[in-house]
Amino acid sequence: MVHLTENDRLILDALRRNSRATARAIAESVGLNQRTVSSRITQLEESGVIRQYTIRESGAGLSALIRIKVSPGAKEIGSLGAEIRTWSGVDTVFEIAGEADLIALVHVSDTISLRTLLDRIWESSSDQIASTITELVLEQY
Repeated sequence: MVHLTENDRLILDALRRNSRATARAIAESVGLNQRTVSSRITQLEESGVIRQYTIRESGAGLSALIRIKVSPGAKEIGSLGAEIRTWSGVDTVFEIAGEADLIALVHVSDTISLRTLLDRIWESSSDQIASTITELVLEQY
């Protein structure tokens, strides 16, 4: 199992946002020096966490989809989605048509971190959320 440091997670988050970002740009965005970022990216490539610049976090935590149904009369769905997107661990938030209103793609270290994120969703927006459904990602292709 690959052990990821907090710096590794910052680098992976930056690469998720822009997989073509230079080591220099990543270093500036996460507050590390360029040499450290380059070295960590090489190690992440060699360990298989980064494969062809598709992030595969095998052994590096878990990914989940959180379906969020917004309560009738809640503030604008886009505002809620934009707020949730800024939280640590949240990769992307999609506004969708269907049973749910939003789907958040999250990457967390373990189930405790996932529970903490779910609690934060409910605590910060309990009057706006009717329900959530969480689905764990087993494999990414």
